[in-house]
Order: sequence, then C-alpha cells, then structure tokens
Amino acid sequence: MDFPPRKRSFVKVSMEESYDDDQGSSDQYDVSKALLAASSSPRISNRGPKSRKTWLKHNTVTTLLIFAFLVIAIESIYIVEIQRRANRRFLGPTGLSHERTVSRTIYAHSKYMSNDEEVASEAWDEILAGHGVIALNADYVAAKKLPPSVSLLDNSGNFMYVIEAYHAMHCTKVIREHYILMEQGRAWNWSRPHDMHCFDALRQYIMCNIDDTILWTNGHRETGHGQEKKCNDWDALRAYAESKSANYFDVEPEKGIMHLDNYHAGDGLTW
Repeated sequence: MDFPPRKRSFVKVSMEESYDDDQGSSDQYDVSKALLAASSSPRISNRGPKSRKTWLKHNTVTTLLIFAFLVIAIESIYIVEIQRRANRRFLGPTGLSHERTVSRTIYAHSKYMSNDEEVASEAWDEILAGHGVIALNADYVAAKKLPPSVSLLDNSGNFMYVIEAYHAMHCTKVIREHYILMEQGRAWNWSRPHDMHCFDALRQYIMCNIDDTILWTNGHRETGHGQEKKCNDWDALRAYAESKSANYFDVEPEKGIMHLDNYHAGDGLTW
C-alpha cells in the first residue's frame, strides 16, 4: 500500500534534541556526509598558536643577536677608523709620532745651566743643531708634498731641508752665546737682525707647538722644577735625522769651517 511522501517540517529545537534525534535515527544520519563535512571544515589545532609563539620567540632572539653583532662590528670598524685617522694626524712628514710617550723630569739641574760657565758653555758648544739638516730625494719630497728647497752640491740629486726642532735649537744656542759674549764684553759676529729673527722664530715655535702641561709653582718665580711630564721622543727624531743626514756641520761664521762635508755623528744633546 503506497503512502504519500511525508512533508518535512522544520522545527526549531535545541542542540541536544537535534543531536539525540540524529543519534536515534540511523536512517537520517549519513556517515559519509558527516565525515566529508568534518574533513572540509577548518581544523583548529591546539598546538598551532603555541608553535607560532615559539617560532617568533626563537627568531626574535636570533634577529636581536644578529643585530647586536652587526652593531658591534660597525662600531669596531668605526673605532679603528677613528684611531687610524688620529694616528695619521699625529704623524709628521718624518713619519714619527707626535704623541707624547716619553716620561721626563723637567727643569731639573743639568750641565746646560751649570754655575761653572766653562762647563755650561762646553755643553752648549757640543750641541750640533746642524744634525737637523737632512737630504731628501725627489720621490720623498713629492710623496710628502714638501716645498722646493736647495739642491745638494754633491751631485746626488737630493735636496737639503732643515728639521724645525733643530732650527729652534740653533736659535736658542745662538742667542745664549750672544748673551754670554755681551756679558763678557767680547765681539759678536752675528747681526742683530739674526737675533731678532731667532727671538720671533722661538715665539712662533712655542705658539705652534702648544704644550699644555700644568705646572706647580711656589709663587716666587719657581715653577715645575722636578715635575714629571710626557714628552715627544727626541731620540727617535735624532735617529731619523741621522738616517737622512746631509753631511752638514753647524758652525759660527768666524770659525772658518765648511758646513758641508763635515759630518759629526749625533747631535750632542742629552736631557
């Protein structure tokens, strides 16, 4: 006996009622459709967010470490470059460092200020400022961009130059000798303009080569005696001048000694 198809009516029921109804009616529960629906629906894993957090955590640390290493590397390069430029600024045309590295006791009593004038004058006479007269070849002159100077007369093709520290020493020596001769009432063969040149050369030398050492004083024209300070390496300058010697001897006009071809080892200077 045929029955007409039953019309389905949709009635709002609770989730529990719907679930119980489906479980109780096997003919209305399609397993394949349920599985298909389950496989096609978005899968939410409890491990997903935790895995992403762990990944972010590890990669953040790695990124920060890489960034820190880059900063350290850049700073190291920057510091090395600053030091290189500073060192280059402290190098003169001789290639010697102008950094003060040698400890000296300043204004201590020395033979140059002996109360015995013979001893003092002998010490000053031993100073050979001509040690600072040097011979440089054309390549050296070009590399250091030095101004033109007189050619040596020895057919070497070298040019003669004077190291300024030795020129200042020459002026100091000349002025002292002039003072002693005046004190003794003896004749002086250098002209007055030369003395004035030396006075002003020393003024400029002091102003150009600033020494900012701070000295103690007792307020009675005594200052810095026995104080320790850092100085440039005069021995290194002497050695450089020795290696570039122009075979020149610094003498006074009346002594009748040729300047050139009269080499003397060392400059006679001690601290």
